[in-house]
Amino acid sequence: MIAGRYRIEGRLGVGGMSTVQLAFDERLERYVAIKLLAEHLADDPTFVSRFRREALAAARLVHPNIVQVFDFGFDERQGQHFIVMEHVTGHSCAELLRDHGRMDVDQAVDVITQACRGLDYAHRNGVVHRDVKPGNLLVSDSDVVKLADFGIARATDQSSITQVGSVLGTAAYLAPEQARGEEAGPRADLYALGVVSYQLLTGRLPYEANSLSELAFKQQRDPPPPVDELNPQVPPELADAIGLALALDQEERPATAALLAEVIANGARGVEPMRATRTRDLGATASTRVLTERQAPTARTRV
Repeated sequence: MIAGRYRIEGRLGVGGMSTVQLAFDERLERYVAIKLLAEHLADDPTFVSRFRREALAAARLVHPNIVQVFDFGFDERQGQHFIVMEHVTGHSCAELLRDHGRMDVDQAVDVITQACRGLDYAHRNGVVHRDVKPGNLLVSDSDVVKLADFGIARATDQSSITQVGSVLGTAAYLAPEQARGEEAGPRADLYALGVVSYQLLTGRLPYEANSLSELAFKQQRDPPPPVDELNPQVPPELADAIGLALALDQEERPATAALLAEVIANGARGVEPMRATRTRDLGATASTRVLTERQAPTARTRV
């Protein structure tokens, strides 16, 4: 029993940072997922302080495409720091990729656009995920996509990069600016979602790397093969849209997750993406786009 109300009923997953358990909330009579922090993190007061701040920010995010954070705290009897989340019955995109190799185009586009809606809401509320990857994209049994782990993404940012065992899994989704050690902003999330999109449609990563230095070298040296070259079912316009999300220069990526969703949806319908630039949105702090008559720099010229 955690915090005198959450009865542990089984393990949902385990990783280097935490263990996720299925639990029954005896007070509200519902099933929840509880993330229990690993001991090596729980003993780090700096990490715990950051974790609490970020969990509080995540708990304020209430959106259909974000896993809701219900509670967090420390159970003194168990000696466990925990975070209580909505339990999603379904599968992660990592599991779907493992079982099926890749998705069909319509399903992948649906997953990507739903994820964009969740990211757009978070970004407009000042929260950057920083760890968008297939394991953190959940698809419910009713086909609702939910982004998970907002609560610890920033807190574990440095740990997940520097731990030897997780470099491969984390580095593949890092934007070039993150690989250079710069602060991750909203467009870093869009790059990561671009990597996920590439993976959903091809069954492989755009770059295979064993370290941050190798990733940065490959990112700067060679663009990945266009998605439609690896999967002929993908419209070339959709492949170009994903190329926009994977732009090395973050200023060349769509300005917001909402714009990325629009570009992806249009690409799936055969509409060529145009160059997206940033301008000031009067009356708001968020960036918006201006579409010019130039093609995206990553798009291939049609003949």
